[in-house]
Amino acid sequence: MMKKTILALTLLASGMAVSLPALSDESNPAIVHRQGIYQIAGGHMTAIKSILFLGFDAPQDVTFHAQSILDAFAHMGNSYPPGSDQGETKAKPEIWQNFDKVKELAKNTREAAGKLVEVSKSGDKEASMVAFKQLGGTCKACHDDFRKK
Repeated sequence: MMKKTILALTLLASGMAVSLPALSDESNPAIVHRQGIYQIAGGHMTAIKSILFLGFDAPQDVTFHAQSILDAFAHMGNSYPPGSDQGETKAKPEIWQNFDKVKELAKNTREAAGKLVEVSKSGDKEASMVAFKQLGGTCKACHDDFRKK
């Protein structure tokens, strides 16, 4: 009985050791929200890359992934409220000082994602590759100025 109690307490303590740091990382819900959106977009970018550049045979899925990126970015509008630079974030403070530029860059990204959606529907792999690179370039433009290394 004692061994089972010790084992249960050990498992409970190890579970708390894992979950407490995770909770501290989630102290600012706006940061958690936008990081979730970026993770979704990044996952779909990786999936598209695997199809267009790495040879994964699923060309019919490019439009789905591109549309998912576009849909995810449609929810970014409220993800940078004042104070959401407080907490674990890679967002530079310059975002809130140059928010008009950030909005313009975000608009460019949504437009590039929309273009990839439309181009991918044609099934033209080369055109999709170009549109994918353009989308990646719009992401990079924002990261260069507003994301911590």
